[in-house]
Amino acid sequence: MTTFAYAKINLALAIRGTREDGYHELQSVMQSIDLHDIVRVRRYGKDVVCRCGALSGTGNLAHKAAVLFLEHCGLSEGIEIEIQKNIPVQAGLAGGSTDAAATLRILNQLYEKPLDRRALLDLAERCGADVAFCIQGGTMWATGRGEKLEFLPPAPEMDVVLVKPLGGVNTSDAYRRFDLLGQGGSLTRTDWEKALSQASKPQIVELFYNDLEPASIQIVPQILELKQLLLQEGCYGSLMSGSGSCVFGIAHGKEHALEVKDRLRKKGFNNVWVTSTVTRIEE
Repeated sequence: MTTFAYAKINLALAIRGTREDGYHELQSVMQSIDLHDIVRVRRYGKDVVCRCGALSGTGNLAHKAAVLFLEHCGLSEGIEIEIQKNIPVQAGLAGGSTDAAATLRILNQLYEKPLDRRALLDLAERCGADVAFCIQGGTMWATGRGEKLEFLPPAPEMDVVLVKPLGGVNTSDAYRRFDLLGQGGSLTRTDWEKALSQASKPQIVELFYNDLEPASIQIVPQILELKQLLLQEGCYGSLMSGSGSCVFGIAHGKEHALEVKDRLRKKGFNNVWVTSTVTRIEE
């Protein structure tokens, strides 16, 4: 079976403190976008094999997801996973998490749904903080490590320009740098519910927020330059996604997004994509 594995952006990300387990307590507004990997999974052979170019092998999160699924269901068959990567890595777009989520969704279908939605989400949480979101997608309010999820009013369709600097950001490095910089902030859920319900892009971008931005800008200074360029090109607003290093801008429509992409490429930025928000992923 084959499916799309959609990337995500964080429309907002606040860090509320450090938990006893060493992770950070988060508040986030997570949103699926149409930029996607293509994941193919089949029952084959005796082992779990994951092919994903330079990201092939047991270190790939999709491999971990398949092993967990088989162990949980008491299965010992072989699984072959092939991933066509389109989502950049170390970008804050959940590229690895969404491949793991797609693998779990496909395996559940290949084996005629041995897991209900709650069991599938529980397994996703064991793979990584963003995997549970990527199982469902859409527009969600995330707390905890990012694994506690509640649906928000769906975001209006927005045309998005994504730009990635040459340098990536390791998530652990970003959090370590954040811890050195100091206090985080907080989000107000009712503000987000109002802006999303009214489908107001200006209201939505007014709420853009990311506590990890200052830390990641120290690691990859070009993040700030790209944010400013997207605003200069007329985007409603611009923000770094997750721990970075990818930056996104909300354009005034598809034509405007393509114009911004062309102008950024003429300035020498080659890692630019035009995409859009997508609603909840249906199994």
